[in-house]
Amino acid sequence: VGGARAAKSLFGWGKQLEPRPLGPLEALALGGFDEEQVWQQLELRNKPLLRYVQTSSRRLRPALEKEDSEDAASTGTGDDEEGEEQSGE
Repeated sequence: VGGARAAKSLFGWGKQLEPRPLGPLEALALGGFDEEQVWQQLELRNKPLLRYVQTSSRRLRPALEKEDSEDAASTGTGDDEEGEEQSGE
């Protein structure tokens, strides 16, 4: 029962933070549902959430790579900066 309540709290918190509706459920229903039915409700949200995260990551990656390369260019460091730190230990 405690795990189900925790899942319900996390589900509700996630719904408050989502940028757009991700899945058909507004809340996780526990009353009268067995563990499998609760899990199925979570899956209804997780599949759209996973697609959203994957799409967002693909869009964000080029910007992060560009920022990294600009940072390296402005500091005069390259990819071997990490290796230099390790050899100096």
